[in-house]
Amino acid sequence: MLTFFCLKIEILFLNNRYKLSLNPTPKKLEKNKYKILLIFFILIIIANQIIISNSISKQSSDAETINIAGKQRMYSQLITKMALYTKNANLQDDNISNLKKVIDSFKKADTYLKQKNKLQYNIESLDILFNKNTPYFNKIISSSNKLIEDPNNEVVFNQFFETIKNNEQPFLNSMDAIVNEYQKLSENRLSFLKKMEYFFITFTSISLFAIIFFMFLPMFRKNKALTNLNKELEKFKKEIEQKEKDKKSVEEILHRTNSVARIGTWEVDLINKEVSWSKVTKEIHNTKNDYIPSLEKGIDFYKEGYSRDRITKVIDNSIKNNSSWDEELQIVTAQGKNIWVRAIGQPEFINNECVRLYGTFQDINTVKLAQIELKKANEELNAILDSGTISIIRTDTNGIITYFNEGAEKLLGYKSEELINKKTTAIFHDKEEVLKRGKKLSTKYKKEITGFDLLTRLARNNKVDSTKWTYIKKDGTSIDVQLSVSAIRDKKGNIVAFLGVGTDITKLTEQNKQLASFAQIASHNLRAPVSNLSSLLDLYDICETSEEKEFTFGKFRTVIAHLSETLNTLIEAIKIREKRESNIEIKTLSFSKVFKKTEEIISEKISRLNAVIISDFSSIDTIKYNESYLESIFINLISNSLRYSSPERAPRIEVTTTINAGKIELKITDNGLGIDLEKHGHKLFGLNQVFHRHKDSKGVGLYIVKNQIESLKGTISCTSEIDKGTTFTITF
Repeated sequence: MLTFFCLKIEILFLNNRYKLSLNPTPKKLEKNKYKILLIFFILIIIANQIIISNSISKQSSDAETINIAGKQRMYSQLITKMALYTKNANLQDDNISNLKKVIDSFKKADTYLKQKNKLQYNIESLDILFNKNTPYFNKIISSSNKLIEDPNNEVVFNQFFETIKNNEQPFLNSMDAIVNEYQKLSENRLSFLKKMEYFFITFTSISLFAIIFFMFLPMFRKNKALTNLNKELEKFKKEIEQKEKDKKSVEEILHRTNSVARIGTWEVDLINKEVSWSKVTKEIHNTKNDYIPSLEKGIDFYKEGYSRDRITKVIDNSIKNNSSWDEELQIVTAQGKNIWVRAIGQPEFINNECVRLYGTFQDINTVKLAQIELKKANEELNAILDSGTISIIRTDTNGIITYFNEGAEKLLGYKSEELINKKTTAIFHDKEEVLKRGKKLSTKYKKEITGFDLLTRLARNNKVDSTKWTYIKKDGTSIDVQLSVSAIRDKKGNIVAFLGVGTDITKLTEQNKQLASFAQIASHNLRAPVSNLSSLLDLYDICETSEEKEFTFGKFRTVIAHLSETLNTLIEAIKIREKRESNIEIKTLSFSKVFKKTEEIISEKISRLNAVIISDFSSIDTIKYNESYLESIFINLISNSLRYSSPERAPRIEVTTTINAGKIELKITDNGLGIDLEKHGHKLFGLNQVFHRHKDSKGVGLYIVKNQIESLKGTISCTSEIDKGTTFTITF
């Protein structure tokens, strides 16, 4: 009975290992496979012949085209010859008839070549040559037709030969170029044909070899499988006798390991100091079948360090305390390969003494490595997601936050432990914005939508919800966020959670506002000069005298000069915007040195107006900034203070620096005319905005200065009182 039971187990094992051997492919399927391979080979040959035949056909067509192109030379020369024959009065009619035939052939050949290129070749270089040749062709045809109409007219006859003289050679040169193009095309196709032939010869040879290989491969596999099967059966015969003796041990191992993966088994007889491994266990260790293991050798297979220490500890604990173990550890096989295994062990006690250890041994290397890689990938993904300021927040169906990544922490200022399982997303949403969206959705769906539902309405309906929201950070500041909300569903399609991915678009929103502002400024400042040009053009059309036209033309110059100046200013502003902070040269500067240079540049104005300029850079004299920008700030603002000084008092300008809230502030204060900010404040830094009459006023300086300051993330503000003065404050 035991022999039959063991035989059944071994046959099941061999069936799994040699499934292909015990379940051969039916002959009918084998025949069909050979038919398919043969058909495939025939199709390759047919495809080869079709392509080659097509290429030969194209070669033949090319030869015909080259022949006709060559005939054009003959026709052009034959026209001249036939024209001479028309002078023969006796055969004039016959010669004229022959001339007509030659001209007709000449025209047909030209039409054929052009149509051939258009419909078949479509070569741009040939189109160019035909277009170049057409005038010569037309002149030859035209003069020939005139000669046919009046062959006895000496003037016509002379004009014909003059035309032939001027056009025949250029025509022949062009035709030579055309023939050369066709010749190149034909040679390229011939080269392609040769390459294709080589390719198909190679491909056919490889395919034939592959077909032969796959035809005989099953036979080789069958022979090998049968050989291996015979060897296994021979070993099996010898093992039956040994397994009969170990009936009780085998039955017990089979019974107790029936509920686990039957990959390999092992047993340690602590009384007789004997260790036995199953065949699969030996295979996992990469040992030979005749290998005789021991407990010490078995432990030594475990990788030195944690794995070896752990297996030693659990075995010792099992022997002492009658405890089982289930561990995932690493071993080093007999061939030096590191693999992961699952070792399961169970002790057997008799009279409170451990007499035997037994269990299973499973190779889990592939699964374990996949788990490690997956864990690594998840850690890397989480690191990537947490490295930036992309907010990833998961909530339950009621809006309670269940996941809050590091990106969300950086973006909003909250720690995950402050919110997870404690707060809803309402904590950082702008309440007024939520109310407005609730009203909008309620109107759309014709029912009241409030609370968390308005944030997830589209996601619940399997729609993509990507909306701009305002987040309120922990410190109370607000940021613009593009939020995408999606629903997480289980296998049955039920919503179990929501996932919100938010990206900070505050900078993008600000850039869009700046672009819109710039577009508005450009439109406003270009509209007037363009309108003036249009009006002057209409006025110029109705001018009657040269003086009026000259006067109007002078106005044209003035308007164009203003337009050019406006465009240059806009271009400068664009350059400043495009540079941005990363492309602008920054170095350590001294306010006092740059200011002294500014005073030297505008010293004439200062002296002329008896201006008093007081500077105080004692609080902070150095700054990391762009030198040309700092010079521009000083020159433009000081020049404005001088330009718009009060005629009733000498100009007085104070320039100071201070530190305010950790930032450098530069203040330039004057006692000039002042600006009505209630009236002009909204357009103070606009292009071409002038608030006082002055011959040098252009309204450009403040616009450029503002763009330069903002390009380096600074701000400029202004306070002013009419007839008292103005203060500009620049925060760096």
